[in-house]
Amino acid sequence: MSAGSLKKIVGGSVLLALSSGAALAQDGGWTSTISMYVWFNETNVTADTPRGEVDADLSFSDALDNLDFAFMGVGEARNGPWGIIGDLFHFKLSADADTPVGVLFSRAEVRTEVTALSGYAIYRVYEEPGVSFDAGAGFRAYWLDLDTTLVGALAPTQTFSQDNNWVDPLLAVRLRMDFNERTFGTLFLDAGGTGESDSWQALATVGYRVNDNWALQGGYRHLESSWETDFGEASFEFSGPIIGATYRF
Repeated sequence: MSAGSLKKIVGGSVLLALSSGAALAQDGGWTSTISMYVWFNETNVTADTPRGEVDADLSFSDALDNLDFAFMGVGEARNGPWGIIGDLFHFKLSADADTPVGVLFSRAEVRTEVTALSGYAIYRVYEEPGVSFDAGAGFRAYWLDLDTTLVGALAPTQTFSQDNNWVDPLLAVRLRMDFNERTFGTLFLDAGGTGESDSWQALATVGYRVNDNWALQGGYRHLESSWETDFGEASFEFSGPIIGATYRF
C-alpha cells in the first residue's frame, strides 16, 4: 500500500467517523465522541534475522527526526450501557541499530511502517455518580512492513523484509472517575493474542471539561506487540506521554 493511498484511506476514515458520529447523535439514544491526539512515544523494535537479532531504540526526539508520517484518532458511540470504540494509528519511521555481527556488517537499519486498527464492544457493568466501569471484547488488526538492513563491511549488504497482517482478539476494561465537575480520570487496559502473536496496552489519562462539547486530556500510553516471522520473532513497543482533545456530539 502506497503512502498516498494510505493517506486517502485515513482521510476517508476520519470523514466517515465524523459523519457517522453526527448521524448517531441525531438519534436521541446515542451520544458520540471523536478524539485526536499526539503521542510522544519512545519506540523499540526487535527483529530476528538469519544473522541474529537486531534491536533498535528511538527516543521521542529521534522518532521525530525519522518520522515520515503519523496519524492517531479515537471514536466512540454509546447508547445506554452499550458502547462501541474505534482506535486507529499509523506510524512510518526508520532507525539505526547495532549489527548482530560486527565484523561482517558495520551497522543495521530498521524501517517500520505499522497501521493498527482497534475495535471494541463494551458494556457498562457498574455505574454510580462520578464512577463507571466498562468491560468488553474486541480486536486489534495490524498491517506491518518491517525491513531490516545489515549494511555491509566484510560481507555485502543484506536486507530482510517482512510484510505481516494479522488480528489479535482482545479483552478490555475501562474505569472512569470524576474528581470534580470539571476534571476526570480514565484508565483503559486491553490484552489478547492468538498464540502466534500477542498484544496489550495500558492507557491512563486525566481530563478537563472545557464545556459541554469539548474536553482536553493528557496522560501516558504503553503498547506492546510481538509476532512470529519467517526468521523467528519480532516485536515493538510504543511508550510515552499522550495529549489530545475530545469533541462530544
